[in-house]
Amino acid sequence: KKLLDELKNSENVAFVFDEIERQITELIRCRYPMRVEAAEFENLRSTILKNKNVADYGVWVYYPWRKTLVHILDEDEFIEVRTNRNQLKISKEEQRKLATKTIGIIGLSVGQSIALTIAMERICGKLRLADFDSLDLSNMNRLRTGVFNLAVPKVVIAAREIAEIDPYIDVEIFPEGVVESNFDDFLTGNEGIDVLVEVCDSFEVKINSRLKARAAQ
Repeated sequence: KKLLDELKNSENVAFVFDEIERQITELIRCRYPMRVEAAEFENLRSTILKNKNVADYGVWVYYPWRKTLVHILDEDEFIEVRTNRNQLKISKEEQRKLATKTIGIIGLSVGQSIALTIAMERICGKLRLADFDSLDLSNMNRLRTGVFNLAVPKVVIAAREIAEIDPYIDVEIFPEGVVESNFDDFLTGNEGIDVLVEVCDSFEVKINSRLKARAAQ
């Protein structure tokens, strides 16, 4: 709490967003989709807070590239609300299973859209992203970002976008891309990946990724 207060009062924070009450309200609506009376709502809110002050509930996420602090729900509750509208499309059992999976993506121009869609749907627990390139103006016909990100590595742009959608998704980046010295680490390191998505320009990497993925099965 002391460190949080120091951060809030420092020059490293320009914006503070605290919409935790709105998130708690939505959590209750997700759990009780039929209308809840005001008195019952207050009881449910108290049960969720567990006698904590609302200011101390949940977690604060710091985004240094935006100099921004955001107050959000704890991980389990955050995921519960974030994936609520996946119901009847992805079952809770499937969601739990997908949360244990790692998806690797090579190429973060077109691949950025794939990575962000995966993050929005939350169909994995970890993303591993590889691209050696930085953003050029001509990339912006297929990579959704702003001109303030020119010269920023594409993997960093994607990782930041994902963190802003869901800071609980684990993202690992390979800013040097995949090369002979790290290809095996990308595919099999740290328990490996479950799915490989290749959308890069290099013909050599396209061939090599398929051969190495097949060998790693």
